[in-house]
Amino acid sequence: MRTKGSSTLELMIAFAILTMTLTALVSVFFGNQSVTVDTQTSTEALARASRELEKEHVLAATNYLSASSTSSSETFGGITYSLSMLVQDLTPCKKVATSTVNWSLGPLRPLAISLTTYLTDTQGALSAGGDCFVDPPTSGWSNPTRFASDTFNPGKPLALDVLGRIAYLAEDKSPFLKIADTSGATLGQTSGLFLSYSNSFTASGQINALDAIRYVNPSTGVVKKYLFAAMNSSSAQLAVFDVTTPTAPTLVATRTLSSCVTGSFPEGWYVVAYGNRLYLTTRETAGPELHVFDITTPSSPSELSVGSAGCKGYEMNDTIEQFSVRDQTVGGVSKRYLFAATDQDSKELRVLDITNSLAITDASSIDLAGNQDGASLFLVGQKLYFGRLSASGSELFVYDTSNPDSTLPLLGSKDIGADVLGIKVAGSFAFIATGKVNQEFQVWKITDPANISSIALLNFGNVVGSGIDYEPDFIYATGQSTPNFQILYSP
Repeated sequence: MRTKGSSTLELMIAFAILTMTLTALVSVFFGNQSVTVDTQTSTEALARASRELEKEHVLAATNYLSASSTSSSETFGGITYSLSMLVQDLTPCKKVATSTVNWSLGPLRPLAISLTTYLTDTQGALSAGGDCFVDPPTSGWSNPTRFASDTFNPGKPLALDVLGRIAYLAEDKSPFLKIADTSGATLGQTSGLFLSYSNSFTASGQINALDAIRYVNPSTGVVKKYLFAAMNSSSAQLAVFDVTTPTAPTLVATRTLSSCVTGSFPEGWYVVAYGNRLYLTTRETAGPELHVFDITTPSSPSELSVGSAGCKGYEMNDTIEQFSVRDQTVGGVSKRYLFAATDQDSKELRVLDITNSLAITDASSIDLAGNQDGASLFLVGQKLYFGRLSASGSELFVYDTSNPDSTLPLLGSKDIGADVLGIKVAGSFAFIATGKVNQEFQVWKITDPANISSIALLNFGNVVGSGIDYEPDFIYATGQSTPNFQILYSP
């Protein structure tokens, strides 16, 4: 009996072990099946995410502005993959694209994979003469603080442009142009930024606006830097300076507008170089206000016969306070547009089709409530940030520019409570120069144009509207009180 009991017990133990072994084998088998399915679907999703990013790269290379957010879905092997492409503008010449694929292997097993890349507008940067920053701010800009500064005296600043850490400042006293090398600026520095000229340089007159470019000679490969100036002169409205050697700038050309440009304000007022063209405006005056020059050779600009050979230029019948130029493909056709902030009551925001310099036409315009003038603007991707003088209502507006030939849809606006005299946009922030006492410099979050919110306000001391610029991760600004040149940062 004892032997039979032992045999039965051993048999029961053997069956138990066999059962556990079979259970483990079944679990491993189905687990391996699950891992195999997950691997296969993940591979499919990764391939789709990579494919969508590659398509976005190709699209951006041929038509940078058209790279935008999209969504779609695909079914393969009984599984539906949801594809989304999120494209965000970081700067005028850089976007971030994130390709995400979502799918599910059951009600409790949602899965996703994402890939991210950057898209850059090489052609746009070249057309802007290298004056197109690509890196957005890395800090939160909740505490704008002076990083470094300098002061020139006598004289007050009138305009500013920064290219490659070299700041060019117009002033109302001789030599009328100051150049600051900020590449080696240190925290707390209060002098030594402005360079001394080794050649006794003077611009010979007051400058109202500046635009610096980096020029590469296509024949020799020689790199030079030129500074175009809208001169406060009725006889030489355009001046070109070679600033390749910043300690020894030289005047290389001046140009006088047609004799039909007369009246109260025939002086140069604003200037923008783009590609092989330079656009110069006067304030509203007798004769045409917008003039176009061929700057294929920057040191030898030639005004094009816009209008007529005897009276060159395009009649605006208003003053353009600030404007920006860019190329854009609309309906499969490559065009060039000029976006302008003007003082015309019925067209505070005005868009011109300047694709054909000899046949400029109005593309569209915006008539804002009230009679406050347009004052400033800035383009980033398909968004135009537009500022006006203080009004009862909003002063900062964001428009969709995907089709400049039609009315620009309003994406959002904000009551700043002050004149918006200058705007620079980078990443999530709009840096604004205003006329509001003790709040002349302001930082606003513009991630959602319909919900613009204040980040920081700073007492700058009569900041100059056209005297604000951005290069990562600093704001360069000028003001009427000392120190009249400051570099701001956010620690």
